[in-house]
Amino acid sequence: MCVTNFVQVISCNLPFKKYQSTLKYQVHIEEERHGDYCLPGFPDRHNFHRLLRILRKHDDGLTSKQLIYDFDYRPSDLEDATKALVTNNLATTTPINEEDYKIQLNTEGIEVADNLLKRRDKITEAAYHTLSENEQRELDRLVNKLIEDYANRDVNYNTLGNICR
Repeated sequence: MCVTNFVQVISCNLPFKKYQSTLKYQVHIEEERHGDYCLPGFPDRHNFHRLLRILRKHDDGLTSKQLIYDFDYRPSDLEDATKALVTNNLATTTPINEEDYKIQLNTEGIEVADNLLKRRDKITEAAYHTLSENEQRELDRLVNKLIEDYANRDVNYNTLGNICR
């Protein structure tokens, strides 16, 4: 579905974040907020969800240094996310040296990561199910055109967002 890219690109927009949040509640209202999506003792689920999504794209796993430098992970966030995944038997770590280790999803972790991706698709479907494939492509084209225009403007959107609050 081409709109998935639209959701990922436009999600930095504040009004869209509110809309997306509302959709998440609507789509997942009957899902319990534990199990695969919330790990006991690890309140920052976005942190380990991000690590799950990154590792899912790398079957052989990644080193902690790769995650820090290539994926801009803060060391403390990486440590927390790694602990959450390992404690809940979703990943394994292999020490490389005193400062570096390799983390890799196990079968259970791969399944949880795949379920997170399916969950994202449900949100997209809920948001755009009334649009035909052609309408979705047209919306994607228009939104990308707007994003490109905004990106080329000399505006500090963070400051502007703070003024408008």
